[in-house]
Parts: sequence; C-alpha cells; structure tokens
Amino acid sequence: MTVVYRQITVTPEIAQKAEKAGADIIVATGMDEGGDLPGSNIGTFSIVPLIVDSVKIPVMAAGGITDRRTFNAAFALGAEGVFCGTLFLSSKEARIPQNVKDMILKAKATDLDFFRTHPYYYRSIPTPLSQKLLQMDKDLKTREEIANAMHPTRNMKFGMLDGQIDVGYVSVGLGVSLIHSIRTCKEIIDDITQDFKH
Repeated sequence: MTVVYRQITVTPEIAQKAEKAGADIIVATGMDEGGDLPGSNIGTFSIVPLIVDSVKIPVMAAGGITDRRTFNAAFALGAEGVFCGTLFLSSKEARIPQNVKDMILKAKATDLDFFRTHPYYYRSIPTPLSQKLLQMDKDLKTREEIANAMHPTRNMKFGMLDGQIDVGYVSVGLGVSLIHSIRTCKEIIDDITQDFKH
C-alpha cells in the first residue's frame, strides 16, 4: 500500500515526522486551495519547495493548480505530482449540478468570499450564505459562531452537491480564474500534462 500523507497545515517538521513514520508521499498544501484552508498564509508555490527540501520522499503540490502553467510550475519547484480539487469539479464527470459548474466557469479569484471559521479559514464563490459569513467575520464574530452558522457538512452539500445556491456555499481554490470550459477528466489531464508527453 502507498501512504499519501496530507496535513492541512504542513510544515517541514510535520513532513519529516510523516516520512519517518513511513509515509511514501507528502502533500504540500498552500493557501491557494479550496475547502478548509491551512492555518498558515503560505501559498502553494512557497510551501512546495519548502517541503521538497525537507524530505527525501516525493511531494505532491496542492492548491491553485488548474492549468498547464501551474502544473508545470509545481514540477519546476520540485513536486513529483499534483493534488487537484477545483479543476476536477469542472469536469463532465463531476457529480455536481450544472448551475454550480456554471458558477465555477464565471468565478474569478478576486471575487471570492474569504472568512474565518473553525479551525482556520474558508473561501467560497459568493452566495447569500457566504456573504452572511463574510459579514459575521467583519463584525468580529468568533470562529465558533461563524462555524455554527456555516454548518460545513450540510451547507456544502446544499450548495455544491444539490445546487441550492440560496442556502449553501461553493468552495473553490484560487486557480478557479483559469478554468474556462467543462471538459472530460481525460481532456483535463491531457491538457495539463502536455509538456510531459514523449
């Protein structure tokens, strides 16, 4: 079995402990990702070389990798693989409603709502709920109050799986700006890896 270790807020010390414990691959996740964000504000293209230099096992880059350029950049920084989330939400095979895929195609990184929650931070394409959570953050509500209003499991399902944008939220990474079409997973992989074909 291959053990892929992914700590949401990875540090060189954590990566080294995982390597010593027998992990085969470490995922270096930067603040560029979607979903529950790391507790540090280090971006993907800063955390990747930091973790690569701290371990001897392969490192995967996670966060903001959504096109050929960002894929190549991850490898240029020493990663030997990538961990993509938002990119494959836009695939034909993704089991999310068309209205959510349409939101992903229109979204820009500069438009996303970014707010504190438990344990760290979250971001979403703007929805009524994410706007409420953003205002709660501005009003200095506690992380616990925001997390209770957010109700991650239920409201992510409502927004991302059910397409109920009026009551849920849609979490994406900062690379969302680079997604312009709905393609099959094969088309996506062929596109981002085209410079690695022999």
